[in-house]
Amino acid sequence: MRLFLLLLGFAALIAGAACGASGLASFRSLDEGDYLLSGPARLTTSTAGFVGSTAELAGRSSGIRNNSITVRIRVSEGRGLFLGIAPAAAANPYLATARRELVDSIRYDPLELRRTAVGAGDALAPPANALAWTASVSGDAPLDLTWSAQNGDYVFVILRADGQPGVDATVEFGTKFRYQRGYAIAGIALGALLVIVGLLLAVGALRRRSPAPPADG
Repeated sequence: MRLFLLLLGFAALIAGAACGASGLASFRSLDEGDYLLSGPARLTTSTAGFVGSTAELAGRSSGIRNNSITVRIRVSEGRGLFLGIAPAAAANPYLATARRELVDSIRYDPLELRRTAVGAGDALAPPANALAWTASVSGDAPLDLTWSAQNGDYVFVILRADGQPGVDATVEFGTKFRYQRGYAIAGIALGALLVIVGLLLAVGALRRRSPAPPADG
């Protein structure tokens, strides 16, 4: 029994430390608006710009519930830029007229984009009036675009406002889930509770005395 309690205590300590560390890391990654931020990175391309699925920003490939996730694209450095989000069916015919970089995956902290250059053509028509964007912003940095994710196939773009090739910008992505800060705090609290339980079990097991051997008759 003593060994069992000791092992159980150590298991609770390890689980508590992992849970608490995860919750603390999530909590510290949130900004004042409760967005989980990717950290900034400079993105450059000689093509017309960057195009990716909003599902990559939301951190999941399917099953997005309407308005349950808000995504953010923030540009801190760059001039004459256009940020936009639109249904893929509406945006793809327009984007297909120029060579661009397709974002295959996004990794946070530090921000890393895996991308592939696709298509042909030198320039796009100026994007602002090219189609009915669901959300968009343009101009010089700082720029901040937020969008409440919807079901369906949507794309985000980072282009030049004039549609010409050559994008150079310092970009940061953010994601906000419902109750995200609450989940982080709950993780910290659960981790602390498991650590306390683990300590009590371990200390109790170490203090537990083995039964005295029977006296010789």
